[in-house]
Amino acid sequence: MSDPIANHRRILIVDDNHSIHADFRKILGPNSCDQSSLAQHEAELFGDPPASDASKLHFEIDSAYQGQEGLEYVLAALKEGRPYSMAFVDMRMPPGWDGIETVARIWREYPDLQVAFCTAYSDYSREEILSELGESDRLVILKKPFDNIEALQLAHALSEKWRLLQQSKLKTEELERLVRERTRELNEANTQLHLEMAERARVEEALRHVHKMEAIGQLAGGIAHDFNNILTVIRGYTSQLLTDGRIEPDNQLALHQVDEAAERAANLTRQLLAFSRKQVMHAEHLDLNEVISQVARMLHRVLGEHIALQIDTEPCGVGVKADRAMIEQVVLNLAVNARDAMPKGGKLLISATTVRLDGSQSAQDRRSVSGDFACITVTDTGCGIAPEIMPRLFEPFFTTKEVGKGTGLGLASAYGIAAQHQGWIEVQSTLNQGTTFKVFLPEVKLPAKPVTNSTAAPKARGGKEVILLVEDDEALRKLACKVLECYGYRVITAGSGLEARQAWSAHAAEIDLLLTDMVMPGGMSGRDLGLELQASKPALKVLYSSGYSLELAGCDAASLERIQFLPKPYAPNQLATAIRSCLDGERQQPSANS
Repeated sequence: MSDPIANHRRILIVDDNHSIHADFRKILGPNSCDQSSLAQHEAELFGDPPASDASKLHFEIDSAYQGQEGLEYVLAALKEGRPYSMAFVDMRMPPGWDGIETVARIWREYPDLQVAFCTAYSDYSREEILSELGESDRLVILKKPFDNIEALQLAHALSEKWRLLQQSKLKTEELERLVRERTRELNEANTQLHLEMAERARVEEALRHVHKMEAIGQLAGGIAHDFNNILTVIRGYTSQLLTDGRIEPDNQLALHQVDEAAERAANLTRQLLAFSRKQVMHAEHLDLNEVISQVARMLHRVLGEHIALQIDTEPCGVGVKADRAMIEQVVLNLAVNARDAMPKGGKLLISATTVRLDGSQSAQDRRSVSGDFACITVTDTGCGIAPEIMPRLFEPFFTTKEVGKGTGLGLASAYGIAAQHQGWIEVQSTLNQGTTFKVFLPEVKLPAKPVTNSTAAPKARGGKEVILLVEDDEALRKLACKVLECYGYRVITAGSGLEARQAWSAHAAEIDLLLTDMVMPGGMSGRDLGLELQASKPALKVLYSSGYSLELAGCDAASLERIQFLPKPYAPNQLATAIRSCLDGERQQPSANS
């Protein structure tokens, strides 16, 4: 389609007189002497050199002999994309439309057309014409008989006026397009800004929550670590007294009560360590179907007859690499929490499935995740959780239960265990309808089940070797020394890394094994001490002990597979077994149970 501005010199003559058409063609045609004369006068007037013949501008002229025919020409030109810039229209064209009706109809279809009325003095006055057509800057009146130069000037002027009008419209349209485009961009930017502000607020709130939970976790972990040392001493001496045949039966009963209370306290510290992600973890390949089925056997007794338990599992298994005791603890804690939310009875559904996340899901505990995950779902039909409770749901010691009805550590430890396994927990709840907890853990492929022969654990054996015991807690150091001496070992004790170096300098040739706490004061960790002493004596056996997990006690991932480790709190026979296994070159598997 041609550019209409480039064809702005196209003119339509509408007149019923053939001779008028011939006159206009002579005036406006390419060989018109009037055009040459006009160009000459313009050059003289403006001081420009006369235009050459090649640069002369001429008009493209079409002729219509009635108003209806003129309208048809205009419509055809518009359809072609080459509209007329102006038209000379005769006022009287019997027997059809007169000039006024012709122009009125043409302007309805194409209002940009510039019009010159050709009229005699006896025709309509200007006032009469304007009263019919209305005020317009597209209309001039050319009185008959007209001068050739006047008609030529009028053709040039109106064509140029039409061209400028088209350029103005194009620029206006372009400006409007740019305004629309800029407005769209601003709206998009504004929308994006609001989204980013909302996301920033969400991330800041999540970050505050993470920092809060980390701070609580550091406090809980520190308390639990110190308690583990105390509980190790309590349970150690209690165990020794219980094996003493001289203790009266009544005193033995009291000691059993002490030992059971210490065990309950140890369970609480394990939950604190689980929340703070510092619990010792023994990861193995697990099928969640099997884990849930094992827990379900115990849940029937825990839940009571007023709660219907349903277990749904996938037939092909759901694999994870995790600590069995920890995962069982998570399922148990969530089930007990659900039981307490259904005092009048209800239904509890526990399922294990595999899910694939593509990163578009918005997790409650992290921005987005993708990959294959194992999902433990625990759904109850209980009272639900109030929205104002949600932000504090996983805080340790926070509980809505009555005093003495709960410790506030169940959900906190589940939260910490999931996080320690590189997973997370999501919660959905509706008041008076129920709650769903979803525990997401990284999925792994299950290996083939090995054939195992269960044998009873051998009784702990002693020995005559020399052991360097390094423990900063004095009470625990004395207990461990007494236990090891009872098993026949010779024990050299130290309360810090510096004291251990001094003892090593005096007895290095005699010492067969180093038993050291991982976290000690004085700037030297147990790991640093073990590496230093083994560097001078490669045959030295080293057994590490801590109430923290290995990772948080200063070990990197590469050294975890080579290290011998005994978690606190431990019983005397566990200490003796670990020492013997390490001396004999056997792998000591960490255990979460005391």
